[in-house]
Amino acid sequence: DGIRDQPRSRGLGDVYKRQRKWLIQRITAILLIPLSFWFIYHCLSFASMNYTQLFLFFKSIINSFLFLIMMISMLIHAKLGCETIVEDYVTSKSLKHISKLLINFIVYLSMIIITLAIVRIVLI
Repeated sequence: DGIRDQPRSRGLGDVYKRQRKWLIQRITAILLIPLSFWFIYHCLSFASMNYTQLFLFFKSIINSFLFLIMMISMLIHAKLGCETIVEDYVTSKSLKHISKLLINFIVYLSMIIITLAIVRIVLI
């Protein structure tokens, strides 16, 4: 448990926080496997679709929902991976803090834009 790990992990942050990040990264990776295959399969047919057909594909509730889940999972997975890289390899505390803020800003802004775009397509 975290109490017994404390002497070995001084300076590495909260043990439970690291465990939660590890678990979330594994869950998003598992989600991304079937969703990526689903999206790649459909991407092959996108080349032969015109704009209207592509629009109707994303207007479908199931397709837009799966795409949204895939994108959010991908962004969360990427965020956790980038944060881990910054925590492990950036030594300057101020640069580490700025990097994490930038990662969070980009990820959350991307989530908002993707969600609004999907909602707009579905509601039109």
